[in-house]
Amino acid sequence: MGIIALLMALVAPAVTSLSKSNGRIAAVSALLGAIEQARAEAIKSGQATYFVFPIFTSGTQSTLDRYNCKSYAIFEDDPAYPGGAKQLTSWNPLPTGVALRSRGTASLSNLANPNSLSPVPTFTFAPDASAAPTYKCLKFNSNGEIEAPVADVLLGVFEGFVNGTNEVITGSTDGGNPPNPLAVGYIAVSRWTGRAEPTATP
Repeated sequence: MGIIALLMALVAPAVTSLSKSNGRIAAVSALLGAIEQARAEAIKSGQATYFVFPIFTSGTQSTLDRYNCKSYAIFEDDPAYPGGAKQLTSWNPLPTGVALRSRGTASLSNLANPNSLSPVPTFTFAPDASAAPTYKCLKFNSNGEIEAPVADVLLGVFEGFVNGTNEVITGSTDGGNPPNPLAVGYIAVSRWTGRAEPTATP
């Protein structure tokens, strides 16, 4: 029994690290698919489409743990209500143990503020009525291009969570060459094509 307990103690950290790494890879994959979905919807409908991320300063702890800087939804302009936006998908959380970078390289802060757009789209967050998120977004036009922000986009998915304005890193080097000390995966989105692809470096 003692030998088994010792082996379990040795194996547990490796399993945990692998689980986090798998979560990061799954998050990158999910984001790639959803970004393409938003782009394709804008082309198909001829309406601006928004890929939206919520950032919270209030709300229940369970909401913060599940959705703050770690979820997304797709919205689309509603031609019948200028400034109104129809929600096309539910709010999708990323796998447990990973979050989107909120600052630094490849941060959500580099994305468009909906209040700076014209018309200003209105997004809603149904999972927690007590929460008052701010939003960051990508806006796709009917050609499938990124209309806002007016630059190529880089998103980072890291092993950890966002606490206020601080990123709490729970991952470590993934053994790559060169090493990846923040255990971050990146997604690059071209402004002119709206196409997203994974990239190893920022």
